Amino acid sequence: MATMPDAITHAELAALLAEDERLALSFRDSTLAEEQSVAIDYYEARPFGDEEEGLSQVVTPDVAEVVDYMTISTSRTIVAGDRVVEFESAEAEGEAAAEEATAAVTYSFMKGQDGYRVIHDWIQSGLIEKIGIAKTCAETHDKVVKRRGLVSEDQLAALHGNGAEISAATDNGDGSFLIEAVERTQEVRFVDYPIPSEEFLFASRTRHEDDSDYLCHRSAKSVSDLIAMGFDRALVESLPADSMPIRLDMRSNARWLDETQIAPSTTRKLWLREEYKRIDLDGDGVDELVKIFRVDDVILEVEEVDENPFVVWCPFPRAHRMVGHSLADKVMDLQRIKSVILRQQLNGLYLTNNPRMYVPQECMTEDTIDDLLMVRPGGLVRGRGPSKPEPLYEAFDMAKGMTMLEYITGERESRTGITRLNQGLDADALNKTATGTALMQAQGQQMEEYVARNFAEALARLFAKKLRLMVAVGKPFAIRVDGQARTVDPRRWPSGLSATARVGLGSGRKDQRLQYRAQMLDMQKEALPVGLATPRNIFKNLSAMVRDAGLGIPTDYFQDPAAGQGQAPAPPDAAMVKAQADAEAQRQRLMLERQKAEADLMLGRQQGQAKLDALREESALKLQLERDTSAAEVALARDRATAEAALARERMAMEFSLAERRFEAEQTGSRRRGCGRRPPGDIAPLRQGGALDQ
Repeated sequence: MATMPDAITHAELAALLAEDERLALSFRDSTLAEEQSVAIDYYEARPFGDEEEGLSQVVTPDVAEVVDYMTISTSRTIVAGDRVVEFESAEAEGEAAAEEATAAVTYSFMKGQDGYRVIHDWIQSGLIEKIGIAKTCAETHDKVVKRRGLVSEDQLAALHGNGAEISAATDNGDGSFLIEAVERTQEVRFVDYPIPSEEFLFASRTRHEDDSDYLCHRSAKSVSDLIAMGFDRALVESLPADSMPIRLDMRSNARWLDETQIAPSTTRKLWLREEYKRIDLDGDGVDELVKIFRVDDVILEVEEVDENPFVVWCPFPRAHRMVGHSLADKVMDLQRIKSVILRQQLNGLYLTNNPRMYVPQECMTEDTIDDLLMVRPGGLVRGRGPSKPEPLYEAFDMAKGMTMLEYITGERESRTGITRLNQGLDADALNKTATGTALMQAQGQQMEEYVARNFAEALARLFAKKLRLMVAVGKPFAIRVDGQARTVDPRRWPSGLSATARVGLGSGRKDQRLQYRAQMLDMQKEALPVGLATPRNIFKNLSAMVRDAGLGIPTDYFQDPAAGQGQAPAPPDAAMVKAQADAEAQRQRLMLERQKAEADLMLGRQQGQAKLDALREESALKLQLERDTSAAEVALARDRATAEAALARERMAMEFSLAERRFEAEQTGSRRRGCGRRPPGDIAPLRQGGALDQ
């Protein structure tokens, strides 16, 4: 535990910190806390407080819908890739160390803890409460391992001489002993915590968490918790009651509203402040960043540090401010308006189905009102006289309300970018073109990509702090890289590593990255023969494709060309160098000859293809000419046959006409010859005056 310098006393430091805490609480509790608690209530779709008995009290869950969708979309983008954040080195020799650091930090974050839950809670708190806070730290745990085994008497004596802790030793009677040894070690775990907004304090007008003059993580701890953290037991047990009582603020009340009963605590609780303050402790005129553990006005520990462990993310940052806007801010007023309109629609529907009744006094009996209030099919209403109860209602136009609800839904989509086309194909979208639908989906995804990029940048800052924490602790630890167990030593990593987020605007989705990498692979294949790409470049691209596709370990599919290059080869002799040079020259000569042969073969193929194309064209022309000639001959023969048939018909007609004329002429001649000489007994059939038989 560090000691306080003479430049400032414990009491003075505690007073300064108490004033910073008061100012931070004043801003947080008066402005930010109320807005955050209201956002939590809207996310839970709780009543607004102006509901009336007997009327609709429905609340539309617009905030929950957009927040849940954006949480799913952003977490899917972050978790889907194996390396959302990568470390880079400005020096070529630091490339291997940067690769190892990327694998180590990613494994520690995702596998060394419940990394998915950290990401989920961190994203969701920012989308609802304007900012999400995460804290990275190294925790030391005492690990006790009991080992049993058989040892000889001399080995048992040696173990005692070396100070080994032997909890039990049983003499077997044959000179051997069954012992139980206790091995105590300290295990360091690098963990990350999403901090509730009510536990995080910061100075007003803070522009960035790393530039703030005051940051504090204030949490309720029991006395046993403080002792377990390593603080002096006598000092902790002597701590007086905190001047600030342990109570939940409005955000805690909103967060735990469903648990109204709080179990009474049997242990004493104290506010533990882990504060980071820029202050001149040693009186040299330069402010240092110090880490202080404080309980009320008692300083437990002071330590000078290089940076604070907090990372704050905001989905919609504001210029020159750490606290911007949340996704809930864009939707809360729409949820209120939409709920009111929907309530009015339902109230109108209720009154239409069950209208109010006008009851004349002259028709009332002691049972009329009760009968009217008891609504049931076929029910009777008792009364007297000719008058009867009549319904009181006006025509209810539900279409106007539905139009307004549709307008509010469109306004929500334009503000958040979360449209019905993002969440699933709308029935109306079936009438749109595929191109138009794709463009609308791409426009809606811009907002998702913007939020995902903001979170990825915050995650990169967290990974960078986690890396520096591992280097500061300086202890080797075991990880698994590509399915193989390895031990990494952070002390060997260079100091100039920088973290880069690999979630880009418009190019961060896995399907797009796979398409780009496939195109890059084709270019790498063409660049490989001319020396513009190496097998190592191609292996890196293929490894990234395997990771983006979620197919497991890249080395299960491809061999790393750099495998085994970590061992320094023995320097070759001159003969070996000359032989390698000759072999390289021969390889270059063979490569040129192969390229020339390939070029000649390609030229021959092109010439052969040209000749084949010419022959094909010539054959096609000949075939077409033959087809045209045959068609002409067929047409000519058809015309000739038609003409000959027409000529034959004319000839037959003329011959028939001549035959008729000849016949007529012969008949005429016969009659004339008969009139001059008639045979005896031949009586003419006709005579002047008519036939003889008439």
